[in-house]
Amino acid sequence: ATVKVLNRGDVRNSGEVVSPRGLSSIQTIESDFGLAPDAADRDRRLKLAQWITNPNNPLFSRVIVNRVWHYHFGAGIVATPNDFGFNGGNPTHPQLLDWLAADLQANGWSLKHLHRLIVTSATYRQSSAMNAKAAALDAGNRLLWRKSPTRIEGESLRDSILSIAGKLDVTMGGKGYRDMREYK
Repeated sequence: ATVKVLNRGDVRNSGEVVSPRGLSSIQTIESDFGLAPDAADRDRRLKLAQWITNPNNPLFSRVIVNRVWHYHFGAGIVATPNDFGFNGGNPTHPQLLDWLAADLQANGWSLKHLHRLIVTSATYRQSSAMNAKAAALDAGNRLLWRKSPTRIEGESLRDSILSIAGKLDVTMGGKGYRDMREYK
């Protein structure tokens, strides 16, 4: 299946046939995939995946680091994890983002290493105690002067209560817990 340029975005006004390629605006990696316009979908997907994960692609490692950071802190270093472009937010800690991205690559793209690095950091382990002076300067805690309070997930709350009650089955694939009892 070939792809044609749609003149002015109109599906009824197709133009020249184009080959699959990456974004030419990312100048650190070659945007030409070297594929024919009618290349198989499998080849197109493979070349796209190789282009995205290329070590010279400056965005890939930063986006992954930002998403993992967002998972742990509730907000990313860049507040818009789905938009690293011109319309997205600016990083609060650009050097940290770059350092973590380089560290991710240096450690063989190990997400386990990245998670461990974040959760053992002083920033992650700090208190959630309020500081009036810091709150006056950064009420939204974007500069991470304290641990932002977070809600516990339902599963964790349930397991904690069952554990305290002595009813948590910790065997792998163990029997589920029924919240409702049937009386006969």
